Amino acid sequence: MIIGNGLLANSLKDIDRNDVVFFCSGVSNSGETAPAAFQRELALLKTQNTHKLLCYFSTVSIFNPSKINTPYIQHKCSLEAQIQEQFPNHIILRLPNMMGEGGNGSNLFPYFLKNVAEGKTVSIFDNTHRELMEVQLLPDIINALITANFRGSINAGFGDAPKVKDIYLHICSLLDAEPSMKIEKGEDAYEVDYSVFNTLMEKAGVAPAGSWQDRVERYVNLYRSQFV
Repeated sequence: MIIGNGLLANSLKDIDRNDVVFFCSGVSNSGETAPAAFQRELALLKTQNTHKLLCYFSTVSIFNPSKINTPYIQHKCSLEAQIQEQFPNHIILRLPNMMGEGGNGSNLFPYFLKNVAEGKTVSIFDNTHRELMEVQLLPDIINALITANFRGSINAGFGDAPKVKDIYLHICSLLDAEPSMKIEKGEDAYEVDYSVFNTLMEKAGVAPAGSWQDRVERYVNLYRSQFV
């Protein structure tokens, strides 16, 4: 059963099954501060069957020291703790930056494409890195975890996290656009342990297609018409 109708939910339609709750109805905007938004997610989570396998989607940003005190990350950490306590059969999949059609317009790629199309300046922290994962890979990842009978929390990523500045410059190059960015001092690069994830994905033969540049180019080619 899929809960939600956004980017993640739509990608899982072909693997939907009655014995698993794919909880894809969480707060999607990492800049959210309204308590009501977090309460809605919590209330919906409490209505789920605790006897089924719950697949919950969190974020690897819980390891980012510069974000640990934000309402969004505190909310995610709180929900992870409640799931661990109340859902004995669970998978908490902490995702990196997901690429695909739809989702929140404030996320990295819609934000960059929209501002490049409109010729606006973007603000980028100087040492910010982001792992990029195409949402089309998510069903294979979930199937691999379920097949391996994995339970618990796991950090999803293949260890290829370019600087956000380089992602932006690559998008500008693909669109033949003049870069316009304001570099600010901010978060430092932070480490995430992907070892368990990589071991399981290697056994299952699940891997991203090509380099991060290839993934950015595919995204831009697929969705540029929505912004340019």
